[in-house]
Amino acid sequence: MLGKGSDAHAAAVVGDTVGDPFKDTAGPSLHVLVKLLATITLVLAPLFIR
Repeated sequence: MLGKGSDAHAAAVVGDTVGDPFKDTAGPSLHVLVKLLATITLVLAPLFIR
């Protein structure tokens, strides 16, 4: 038996839930942080170069 209610479906749902709980919350915010730090670094780099 396949589909909803099967053991395979239950395992897939549990695996997706347990596998990466922060993928929708931490990922986008970290992406913004990395871009912001890169931009700040490029803007401030001339101040540190002799």
